[in-house]
Amino acid sequence: MKVKCLLWVALAVLDTCSPVPLGDGDRRVVARELGSEVVVPTLDEVVARTSELTSAAQQLVHSQDLLALRAVQAAWRAARVPWKQADAFGFGPASDLRLTPAMDQVVDPPKIDALLAAATPIDEDTVTALGANVKGFHAIEHLLFGDSETGLVLLFSVDVRAERRRSLLVEYTRNLAARAVELRVAWAGESELIAHPGTDNETYPTVADSIDAFVNESVFLAEFAADARLGKPSGTATGGVSQPDLVESRPSDNSLADLRDTLLGIRNVYFGSRNGMPGKGIGKLIVDSSPSTDRDVREALAASLEAVAAIPLPYEQALAAHAPEIEIALNTIKELKTILGTEVVGVLGATLKFNDNDGD
Repeated sequence: MKVKCLLWVALAVLDTCSPVPLGDGDRRVVARELGSEVVVPTLDEVVARTSELTSAAQQLVHSQDLLALRAVQAAWRAARVPWKQADAFGFGPASDLRLTPAMDQVVDPPKIDALLAAATPIDEDTVTALGANVKGFHAIEHLLFGDSETGLVLLFSVDVRAERRRSLLVEYTRNLAARAVELRVAWAGESELIAHPGTDNETYPTVADSIDAFVNESVFLAEFAADARLGKPSGTATGGVSQPDLVESRPSDNSLADLRDTLLGIRNVYFGSRNGMPGKGIGKLIVDSSPSTDRDVREALAASLEAVAAIPLPYEQALAAHAPEIEIALNTIKELKTILGTEVVGVLGATLKFNDNDGD
């Protein structure tokens, strides 16, 4: 009898230490909530802020002064916030329809300058036909930043190409806003697919496929953020020589803000909310099954955001002058990636897949 009692105690202790099995019901709730509470509201904000960017660009056409220039620069930065948070769901329509590169590709400045110097009409059709490396967020950035404020005002007001520059800016912002709407509309359908997996759903036949899509993107994104946003520009991943030309959003010095918002996007998916408060995201599944893993993820997210905030601006100067701070941020984000790719994947029983951007 004593042996039997000891056996029951041992089993009870083992049960409290082992991950709690995850039911499809919980996963389905999370899949639905991620769409309604994170993805759709984030893309709604992208649509709103790119529309505001277009309005600010049109005001610059009329005013052509410093206040109007600063307003459109601020609108560009504001639009980047939800857009970079949307990195966390860069799968589905964002990749299938090639909307991410159409909106946020590395640009070729000489080609933009050549377009300014040409005599071809600048209208909606012209910009739509341009390659991804001649339009989008960074093409707009090329027009708005990189020179003194006085110099930029002159370029938009009295320069020989001022009128053409103003027209190109407006058409660029209109095209960006149109692509944002296209992405939002496409994700409305994608959210339904994610929320309702099943045998008749070719994209997400099981609820595990729905959850895995978000987990995979978070793992990939953490690795990409560490390597591409910090490692390569600082030289840590390329032999120790810094490469400022690899800095994202270099003319505007918005690179660290971009990185912060990418990390916030990962946090939003994990929490299932956009306000930093726990909701019904991936973390809801984790905390119910393995509180220690949930703690590890939260601490890694907080540490990553804190480490990025500790890197001083301007970022390009920090590459050489603040290498220790950059290395701390790099290692902290890599630790986040490791926790997501091992502990979280293990608790969920998720399947890590090859990402189309692996090795880029």
